[in-house]
Amino acid sequence: MNFSWWTFALQAANFLVLVWLLQRFLFKPVKAIVARRKEEISRALTEASAEKEGAERLKQEVEAQRSQIGSERQKMLDEGQAQLSAERQKILEEARGEAQKINDQALKRLDEERNAASNELFERTIALATNLAERLLRELAVPSMEHPFLGRVTDYLDRLPADERAKLLSHLSAGALLVTTAHPLGVQDQAEWREQLAKRFGTNFSIKFSADPALIAGTVITFPDAILRFNWRDSLTTALKEFHTNEQPR
Repeated sequence: MNFSWWTFALQAANFLVLVWLLQRFLFKPVKAIVARRKEEISRALTEASAEKEGAERLKQEVEAQRSQIGSERQKMLDEGQAQLSAERQKILEEARGEAQKINDQALKRLDEERNAASNELFERTIALATNLAERLLRELAVPSMEHPFLGRVTDYLDRLPADERAKLLSHLSAGALLVTTAHPLGVQDQAEWREQLAKRFGTNFSIKFSADPALIAGTVITFPDAILRFNWRDSLTTALKEFHTNEQPR
């Protein structure tokens, strides 16, 4: 698009002519009419000024009364709302506290019931396992099973510290050594037991033998002031206690 200075100049001249014509034939008559209207309006405003002032004073009085009434009404509404809000908050807090208390009690009771059920199941499981193990060991127990326990006794005595062995020997002279086995020992087995114990403690004491089927298998050696246990009954009891101590759910 090309810009034409001649066209621009002609349009500017037309615009200036139009402005002169409007000023001459339109603006001056309109200004006269507007002046007359201003005078009429000024007179009307002067006449209405007194009435307006009276109405304004009346309006101000009414507004003041209305504002006072509105303030008192709003104050009453605010006080009522604050009271209702406080009461509602109090009720909500009490309900929330009661609900939390009920929930805590329910959770506590649920935990107690669950722990009780777990403990009961654990006790039954351990008891069943122990009973089965004891029954199996009793069925397998034969007199010949007592012999391996002699090796366990001698190994234990051989590893016993000298001061502890001396402590056991110090009271043997004042009493007898009692060897209790699950099954009665034959003459040959008793002789072997006497021989092995004599190698460790000497012969200055007597040895008595007895049988206790409750041991299932193994032996209990009773000194005057000490007891050595190498039997399945005590092993099962110890295992059961360890289960209760270490494996019981919490």
